[in-house]
Amino acid sequence: MVLNQVLPNYLTTKKNTIIQIAFTTIFAFAFIIIYRPFGYEKWYTEVKQWQLLVASLVVVLTGMIVVLLSRVLMLNSKKTHEITLAVYIWFIIAEVISMGLFYTLFEILILNDERSPVFLFLNAIQNTSLILLIPYTVTILFFAWSDIKKKLDQVVTQFKNPSDIFIPFKDEKGKLKITIKCSDLYYLESNDNYVNINYFDKETIKTYMIRNSLKNYEKELIDYPLVRCHRKYAVNIKNVKILKKGKKGFEIIIDSKSNEQIPVSRSYEKELIKKLNG
Repeated sequence: MVLNQVLPNYLTTKKNTIIQIAFTTIFAFAFIIIYRPFGYEKWYTEVKQWQLLVASLVVVLTGMIVVLLSRVLMLNSKKTHEITLAVYIWFIIAEVISMGLFYTLFEILILNDERSPVFLFLNAIQNTSLILLIPYTVTILFFAWSDIKKKLDQVVTQFKNPSDIFIPFKDEKGKLKITIKCSDLYYLESNDNYVNINYFDKETIKTYMIRNSLKNYEKELIDYPLVRCHRKYAVNIKNVKILKKGKKGFEIIIDSKSNEQIPVSRSYEKELIKKLNG
């Protein structure tokens, strides 16, 4: 099912999360100033214009704490669990309800609105849905477009000169640590909470260690010729010399001076052979 699909990585990066929250905050501020929801008309004529703007900004920033806490929880959950589309939708629903509840309490306790709490809550949910869902939709479409553009640029570059492709390796926080020419990369090896990147440099094989996981690299580097072949290994299929049947299953021999042998798990055999033949 679509709802069980893993959420695209570009929706849960720290950078895009910050952009989304910032854009939503600006939109929410403009929305309150223009449409005057949440009992806004009760105090619109009682204060000066600059006081109104400051008060509106305070209300928006206070309400956005709900979104901020939600996204912090989502990013922390991502470290141990995959975020599916269904989970992402539930996070958004929880944000709408929580913020709607916040604005309902604001109208009752601060503005002394005497209307029915149920009516105020339903009205707040309606306004909050607009405040959150419109900027969310805009940013999601923008992130998706940027991701597609990035992938197309990579394909065009690879088509022009495949040997010039450089593979970027980032740590678990998204910080770039090293870029390696595709033709020089041999394989990745999992090492507890780190990944050893083995590559060719100055007539020798060198290793660069980064705090990350093979699982993350599978998603982040899906457009590069890196294929998972084992629980602990992923190989650059451009530098696979031989795939042979051994006593314990298939083995890969890397096209290097030392001809390193990499084991292949049965669960990865079909996909690996498919990639090699492709």
